[in-house]
Amino acid sequence: MDYQIDVVVDAKGQKCPMPVLLASRAIKKLEAGQILLVEATDGGSERDIPSWATDTGNELLENNSEDGVHRYLIRKK
Repeated sequence: MDYQIDVVVDAKGQKCPMPVLLASRAIKKLEAGQILLVEATDGGSERDIPSWATDTGNELLENNSEDGVHRYLIRKK
């Protein structure tokens, strides 16, 4: 699906817990319904970002990996 991305967090090269911290800071600035794209290279983000999205009540729309970059689309609730 195609989504209107409102904010992109570039966490490539950042180690745990930075991708989650950067995503958390960014999503606080969004309005409900807006979409955050998080890009990370840390393998731990595959567990951490979906868990964080669920724990915070936000919606993980997509989760994919390509060329070592993990991408997460999250809609703010």
